[in-house]
Amino acid sequence: MKNKVEQLLKLGLITLTGVVGSITVGLIMHGSEVFNYKEIYFAYVAFGLTGAFIFAFYHMRGLSDTITAAVSASAVQFIIASASMPVLYSAFWSFGVNLPVVWLAFLFERKLAVFHWGKFIVIGLVYGTMFVLLTMIVSVLRNVSAIPPMVFRDNFVDGLMIGIGVGLGVQAGEAFIDSLQKTSSK
Repeated sequence: MKNKVEQLLKLGLITLTGVVGSITVGLIMHGSEVFNYKEIYFAYVAFGLTGAFIFAFYHMRGLSDTITAAVSASAVQFIIASASMPVLYSAFWSFGVNLPVVWLAFLFERKLAVFHWGKFIVIGLVYGTMFVLLTMIVSVLRNVSAIPPMVFRDNFVDGLMIGIGVGLGVQAGEAFIDSLQKTSSK
């Protein structure tokens, strides 16, 4: 029982620090608009929360459980988002951002481990790229003939900043947990 509680606390702490990182960056970029669920900047809260949860889940449970958690988090986000935007777009944004985060979490824990505090840069770049690709896909589905470059730039920057915030927050949470474990083992 103690192990389960400890895992839940770790999951909660890493998720919390990840979403706080994303929200902090969002506040710096867009002010309190990040808390207005009707605004696009709410993505700092929504994708910060789901991204941090997926990273934390991978850290605690591994790949197979994380895929299930990512699909579940995406489904919940899809249901909530479909109340304020078309269903097809909600599906693309909910699943299109969250499912690649499983791959990012794998890289974060395994392949990028040697970079220590530089991992957040890769996470930010991938988030930014996902936001640009999803903007393009949704624009094609809407039959938009011309998309101003500023739309892509703004979405890349927002994705980049969400990823950087989540990455820094998750790294801080993991570092805090590691320091507690080292202290308690002495």
